[in-house]
Amino acid sequence: MDGTLYNNDYHEVSIKTFKALKQLQQNGHIVCLATSRTIRELDNLPRAMFNFDFYYRILDGGSLILDKEGNTIDKKVIPESIMEDVVKFCDRNHLTLRYSTENGNYFHDVPTDYEYKFYHWLYLNTPDIKKYDKDDALNILVYTYTDEQAKEVLDIVKGCSIVRYKDCFEIKPEHTDKALSIQKIIEWEKIDRSYCFGDGPNDVDMLKIADVGIAMGNGCKACKEVADVVIGNVDEDAIYKYLLENNLCKEVD
Repeated sequence: MDGTLYNNDYHEVSIKTFKALKQLQQNGHIVCLATSRTIRELDNLPRAMFNFDFYYRILDGGSLILDKEGNTIDKKVIPESIMEDVVKFCDRNHLTLRYSTENGNYFHDVPTDYEYKFYHWLYLNTPDIKKYDKDDALNILVYTYTDEQAKEVLDIVKGCSIVRYKDCFEIKPEHTDKALSIQKIIEWEKIDRSYCFGDGPNDVDMLKIADVGIAMGNGCKACKEVADVVIGNVDEDAIYKYLLENNLCKEVD
């Protein structure tokens, strides 16, 4: 979503793209959202996106799948023992932990000013502050700032699904990612041809399993290397133009 359907720099979406996606739905295609965002991180999206009637929403990087009515149809949680060890590690090193649940999004403790402001810049909202207390955690972000901290947290969460970013690790339950969730939907719906659009390192496997994997022009190198097609940037109506050029939609105003 971020960097693919949504421009974080300007907090804008392509209206033409969403009109084209609506056409796809009307023509019988199943249009789904796959994101690492939590349910609460969707709250302040532009209305064209917030109100779009996705057939499925894959959230928390694959830990949670909702149907179009918002019902949970698949959920995976991080083992409580691992969560408790992560909390102890963060408390001991005075590091920020963000964890999400089926209905909420929380900082385990007060974040740094940088983390708070960066989070708000990305999502236009911030997690509540609430100590972890044996909650069913779907997805966590652990901020680390030294190689030693990074190594220790990797040892703690061994076996979990992990995506590394510049300052933090995104950690999910074992065998959990967008690609596996998309594969489930393909099987549930007996889809015979799938298209996936992505831009980030957590989209690589998703692009690999798609019949047509499409990387954004602003996407990371790894995405572009595995994609079948590389299109324009998120701020260039790129998805709409791709759908139009491949006769998947008609021209919109």
